[in-house]
Amino acid sequence: MYQLTHDPDIIKCTRTGAFIPRGHWMWRDYETWILAGNAPSPAPPPYPAGSTEHLHLLRRQAEQWMCEYVQTLGHTSMESCCSYISSVISGLSCEARAMVAWRDAVNLALTNLTIASPEDAQTWEQIRQRLPQPETFDWLCGTSNSGPPERGSAGI
Repeated sequence: MYQLTHDPDIIKCTRTGAFIPRGHWMWRDYETWILAGNAPSPAPPPYPAGSTEHLHLLRRQAEQWMCEYVQTLGHTSMESCCSYISSVISGLSCEARAMVAWRDAVNLALTNLTIASPEDAQTWEQIRQRLPQPETFDWLCGTSNSGPPERGSAGI
């Protein structure tokens, strides 16, 4: 019945197509609807789905997601993680190989999703669920498939 917009002070009524600013008498209807346990649809992407701009936006969001993940492993960035690919420290080189494989798989999936542009994969939240997830990659080089290593447990 309602859809978020990129402005937190404006909501769109999907039934009428009206944009309702905070403070308008119809905003109370929206708040009542929310209090009843409903949730608005996400804001549409800022670029048309399938466009080059949309793909670039999604790639930036994916890079941020991947960077946040490798930071949990102790790296400062994806680039830092990948730079250990030929390291003699086995744990670091394992993480680097997993990161490169994950990055490549995510970029390929993003390209394919953007080209196909399915209706249920327009926003970052929808697309992220369809991308390869980090836990499916071998961060420990075959010693375990239980996810990323604890610091100090894989030769790091």
